[in-house]
Amino acid sequence: MRFLIIVFVFIITLYADDHEYHSKHHIYKELSHLELSKEQHNQVKKILKVYRKELKEYKELREELEEKRKDVFLQENFDTQKLDSINMQLDLKAHNIENRFLQKMHIVLTPQQRKKFVHYFDDWEVE
Repeated sequence: MRFLIIVFVFIITLYADDHEYHSKHHIYKELSHLELSKEQHNQVKKILKVYRKELKEYKELREELEEKRKDVFLQENFDTQKLDSINMQLDLKAHNIENRFLQKMHIVLTPQQRKKFVHYFDDWEVE
């Protein structure tokens, strides 16, 4: 009986879809599923270093702008235009970071790797 179970599990793993495995066992912002070459790995490492630096700056800006948003709310007269301006500034910064990152990754990855990368696109969204 154990032998049949082992054989059954083995057969299932042989026919398992690669994408399904990664979607069940995916680690947030992890790129091993792309099977990067050594050259690609070095390029991606540099891209990620810049991306992390930009995210740190974004988080600092977000904290600063959160304080401004609170100040807008606490004022006697609510200034919708000022709040919109603060929100747009934050959104623009986030979109610029994402766009630069994705553009650099697009250049480095092969078409097949891009197909794998796009399955976890949301992992790289600046929040």
